[in-house]
Amino acid sequence: MLARLTALLLFSAMPAMATDWWSYDNARFGYTIELPPEFRLSARSDNGDGLSLTPTDQSARLLVFGTNILDGDFSAEANTRIALAKNDGWQISYTKSNSRGISFSGTRQGRIVYVRGVALCNGAAAFFQIDYPKTDMQRFDAVVMRLVRSLHSTTKCATTTQIVKSFPVTG
Repeated sequence: MLARLTALLLFSAMPAMATDWWSYDNARFGYTIELPPEFRLSARSDNGDGLSLTPTDQSARLLVFGTNILDGDFSAEANTRIALAKNDGWQISYTKSNSRGISFSGTRQGRIVYVRGVALCNGAAAFFQIDYPKTDMQRFDAVVMRLVRSLHSTTKCATTTQIVKSFPVTG
């Protein structure tokens, strides 16, 4: 009877543990993302731009970081990220982008990479990059989707309004 009760308690607690994601907020760049419970911190950047995480079995690697964009051009930054991935040997098979966000994925040597970036205020961007074995694709699909949905800016960007004054024309 005790074994049965213990098993019942363990099984009823599983869904709660599976949904126990944790939030990472980066004040330096003004973004947040929810991180999966099975991933543990493996490194924190010295300059406060992000984290590196892995699951206990070390099968995947998740990088979360903010960056300042050269000239504040998010589209150019997105294209640079894709080019860097290709230079690293990733065969990019999916891309989707607009002026506020980019997602792309590809494969290399039996692994999958998925990258998501969002434009932030003041010429910055936040990204996550996860890579994992193709054989674990089903395991990580839901993780990737939740990461995509949760990565966003924590600050509302101020829009600048240009004020034009009229001056009388003198001849």
